[in-house]
Amino acid sequence: MSQSQPAQQSVAMHYPWQKSQWRQLELQIEQQRLSHALLVTGPRYIGKHQFTLALAQRLLCHSPTGGYPCGQCKPCHLVMSGSHPDLVKIEPEESGKAIRIDLIRKLGDFVAKTSQQGGWKVIIIYPAESMNINASNALLKSLEEPGPNTLLLLVCHEPSRLAPTIRSRCRAVTFPAPPISEVRPWLSQVSGKTEDLEQLLQYSDGYPLLALQLLETDLLERRRKFDGLMNDLAAQRVSALSVVESCLDNDAQMMVDWLYSNLASKIKSGQSVVSQRLVFRYMDMLVQAKRQIQSTANPNLQLLWEELLLNWQQLFYQR
Repeated sequence: MSQSQPAQQSVAMHYPWQKSQWRQLELQIEQQRLSHALLVTGPRYIGKHQFTLALAQRLLCHSPTGGYPCGQCKPCHLVMSGSHPDLVKIEPEESGKAIRIDLIRKLGDFVAKTSQQGGWKVIIIYPAESMNINASNALLKSLEEPGPNTLLLLVCHEPSRLAPTIRSRCRAVTFPAPPISEVRPWLSQVSGKTEDLEQLLQYSDGYPLLALQLLETDLLERRRKFDGLMNDLAAQRVSALSVVESCLDNDAQMMVDWLYSNLASKIKSGQSVVSQRLVFRYMDMLVQAKRQIQSTANPNLQLLWEELLLNWQQLFYQR
């Protein structure tokens, strides 16, 4: 069973490129060797969160069939409606913000209580790296004393940002970026379209859920407009300061990713740059800018974009 197949609304499913990880965990469930804490890692936009929801439903289901939730029992319906009493999801209260200690402290009572449905209790923390230091420290007790039939699922895009004390207490389940050979037919099937697929895959760097998001929203058109602005900026047809406002109107982290992707595409196509040394320095600037955006320091985005765009122009300016 996979996301590309027809599904009942009451069943959460994994994606086609997650079959091996699913089989591995299903075997551990059957052999009663499932770890009490799993660190689900991999890049964004490949369906890690969906996978953990499917795994939670598999554990909470009263009548799993063929290694998958039945989709018919009461627990399955409760999971899909978001009201299962033995499933807790912890996320930042606002996108891009930290998971605070008060959210983690509430887990103590949940872990200590017995299951209301007489089976597993599951906790999903997403994204786990957004926990601040106090929240991470508070989670340690639950990781060390989880109680019977309790599973903690930590979904993490960037495990290096997660406290080493957390990582060492979890068993890692790693999801690499899926091969294009699997993404292309899936994207065509779920979108019902064949046009723009190659550009979507290019713009999304092959990440399937980002490609789908681009297709289903106005992000594809915004990305095309952004690339046009960057081309104009490289050719000195517009000024860096005139482009800043457009960057400020969009998600900063997403725009930095777009800028990195645009530069990588230009280098791959052989476009002339001032020097490779400046290219590597600029890529390092993008990495540092992304870290600033992800931090809680609230950087001055106006100044950040002015610096990035002025330096972008210098990459391609041939005197």
